[in-house]
Amino acid sequence: MTKVLLVAPVPSHPSTTGASARIRHMAEALQSLGHEVHFLHLQQPLRTASRAMHDHWQDRLHVFRGLSPASWVARGRRKVVRAIGKTLHLNLPVDSYFDPASAGYVRQLVARHRFDVAILSYVFYSRLLESMPAAMLKVIDTHDVFADRYRLYRAHGQPREFFSTSPAGERRALDRADIALAIQDSDAVYFRSLTKRRVVVVGHLAAPAVTPEPSATAPVMLFVGSAMGINTHGIAWFVDRVLPAVRREVPDAELWLVGSICGRFKRARPGIRRWGLVDPLDDLYRRSAVVINPQQFGTGLSIKCVDALLHGRPLVTTISGARGLEDGAGTAFLQAGSAEEFAELLVRLLRDAGQQAALGARALEFAREYHQRNLQALAAALSLPAAP
Repeated sequence: MTKVLLVAPVPSHPSTTGASARIRHMAEALQSLGHEVHFLHLQQPLRTASRAMHDHWQDRLHVFRGLSPASWVARGRRKVVRAIGKTLHLNLPVDSYFDPASAGYVRQLVARHRFDVAILSYVFYSRLLESMPAAMLKVIDTHDVFADRYRLYRAHGQPREFFSTSPAGERRALDRADIALAIQDSDAVYFRSLTKRRVVVVGHLAAPAVTPEPSATAPVMLFVGSAMGINTHGIAWFVDRVLPAVRREVPDAELWLVGSICGRFKRARPGIRRWGLVDPLDDLYRRSAVVINPQQFGTGLSIKCVDALLHGRPLVTTISGARGLEDGAGTAFLQAGSAEEFAELLVRLLRDAGQQAALGARALEFAREYHQRNLQALAAALSLPAAP
């Protein structure tokens, strides 16, 4: 039995963001292959591990309470502080968030449990891999491309969000690992241009539903997402330019918002219902007629789109939202190139339960093939036996 250590700064439970879902389903996939999985949560101050996470992992949960990015001020990291304070919209050194104290904790943890494999999330924690013995297989799960990420936000008039570093910094991070996992093909192409390390595409690993969800009786459009700027920008566009056109044709149509995105849309508006944080989401998927992802720009894979397909639900998204799933456009889900087309596709689906059911069935078929392909890619990358 292989012992695997997952390392991430986001909680695995509840999985109310795409990043959290990535960790949770990565663990489930590895366990389905018969391997022992532990989780090291790089927890920032003022946060606590959830009861759900403790209940799930029990003695396989390890927590290191480290620095938050803002804590660099207190620790005298003046070079990084100047970079953060002077150019919030530009690149940061790739190791900006690294807490040196975490290295000692990792060395002790690895020595105690003798892990065979470490899978570490995000390039900006890659320096932790230097604390692990050479005999361990060291993997970076990149989640996204972070080189010059600020440029994409600036191009859409949005402030930089999360993290952005230089191509040289991303290369340095990738070179610390034995293998880099890319979440979609275009990311893999870019990473291979930076590093000679092995790069393997492993998409979202959530298991698909056994059967498609039954067709909903109410004209509900579901959006699940965090309060990140990409989601806020996309939903604002949808509410202003798509929802009114849909409700003119289907007056009782409703947009259901789920996740921390609800905090960005507090003002009551006709046709919008805010659910807040919900886990699990199965019942809301079951009750929705259509799942939407109206994002106008972004990077990486849109996990919310994959989740809709995994539940066998009709999905309407944009070209940006379909990143990494392009081979399913037009068959497994519908893709809109404008606000007018988005509204037309939604009205057609909301009026036709048969079309909803047919699209949901194709979505689930696509999701099953997608899941099996990614599960086999993960197993092969780690030299683990693939599922039958």
